[in-house]
Amino acid sequence: MYTLHTKRRPSMTTLSIRVPEEIGEQLEKLAESTGRTRSFLALDALRRYLAQEEWQAQAVRTAFERADNGTAKYARHNAVDHWLAGWGTDAEGDAPECE
Repeated sequence: MYTLHTKRRPSMTTLSIRVPEEIGEQLEKLAESTGRTRSFLALDALRRYLAQEEWQAQAVRTAFERADNGTAKYARHNAVDHWLAGWGTDAEGDAPECE
């Protein structure tokens, strides 16, 4: 008796986008040089982008939650502004302390 196990492909949807010609050419060249399809490369890029954006959005949500519940530490705007204004001058100092 033989049992055949197949990996089920996830359901897919079609996404059509318009890109500048130079992006299309870059994608085509990369596909040729890597032996990957344009679809594979575009999906990989989209996955990476979405992961990065979701990470950033979650970090912002967490920061707001911490600010709202009083557990966030931060430096005052005026202190940071003064510190940045001193960069590259004789008045350059240490970063302001977070409270």
